[in-house]
Order: sequence, then C-alpha cells, then structure tokens
Amino acid sequence: MVAVPGPRAVVTAEGRKILLRAAGPGDLPEALALHARCSERTLAGRYRASAHEADALLPHLLHPAMGRSVAAVTDDGDVVGLGHLLFDGEESEVALLVADDWQRLGIGSALLRRLIGLAVHARHEAVYLVTGPANAAVIALMNAVINATGLPLERQTTDGSLVLSARLAPGGCQPQLPVVLPAQGGW
Repeated sequence: MVAVPGPRAVVTAEGRKILLRAAGPGDLPEALALHARCSERTLAGRYRASAHEADALLPHLLHPAMGRSVAAVTDDGDVVGLGHLLFDGEESEVALLVADDWQRLGIGSALLRRLIGLAVHARHEAVYLVTGPANAAVIALMNAVINATGLPLERQTTDGSLVLSARLAPGGCQPQLPVVLPAQGGW
C-alpha cells in the first residue's frame, strides 16, 4: 500500500489559500457537494456522463483500492476540487474536477502536481489523462504541468478520446514542482 503524504497548503497567485489533503470514502458528502457546485458542462468534461451518473461514480473513485484521491479544501472547509490517481498496473490515470467558481486559479494545477507526486512516490512508470479532444482547458493544464517537469508529453487519440501521457523518470525521481501556483492564462 502506498502512503499518502500529509496535507499541503498552497496559495494561488491571487493569494487564495487552499489545503490539499487526502480524500476517501468519508468525503463522499463533500464530493457530492462539489458536484452540486459544478455546471453540467464541467461534470460532462470530467466524467463524460450526466450529473446523476457522475454522482454514482464517486464511491468507487474515493475507495482506496482504486488509487488515491486528493481534495482541494478552502479555509471554510468547502471541497472546491478533487483529483484522483487511479492505479492501472504500473501506470496511473489522473482525473481532475474543479468547481466552476474556482477554475482558472491554479487549483487544477496544484491537484495535478500532487497526483503526479503520488505516482512518483508509488514508483509508477507513467501517468495519463483521458479527455475529449475539445477539452482545451484540461489539455492546456496537462501540457503546462508536464512541460514544467521537463518530461515529454505523448498524445494518442482512441475511440474519440484523447489520451495524454507522460513517462515518469526512472526510480521515481522527478523535478520538484512549485508549491506557489503561477497564474496561467487561458485555463
């Protein structure tokens, strides 16, 4: 079993404080509240499913047997973002959701960095993200975060989905990712 590093406070370029912490089955009510704060478009971009179907997936995604989950939590205790590292053999799928009102503040970047760090910690060989080819925000996010590591990003289109993947450095070594989140235009 892979240990999950402790909570980490991050600050967006706009000065908002967010706590990144492990999430699990006990966070189901907060995760459902996050879904309620998301538009149908945001949920469809993440799950490629209806809101009802997305809600039904949460218990499965939050279960530690599937991988690791990370919540982005405000000072008020609201979960405004959720990231999943889903174990797939020696690789891991990363998946992200950020509430509409909290997008474009660097929370997705912070979650993705944390998930990549967990994959490195688990000594996984690669991370990949599956999205629709028109999901420009997620594509830009993955490009920016992976480019910051110096790792090459591979693209593959399969059955109408775009798969973005990065091979992690051997032995779990990887460049440190910044904790302070730079403002990123366009996503």
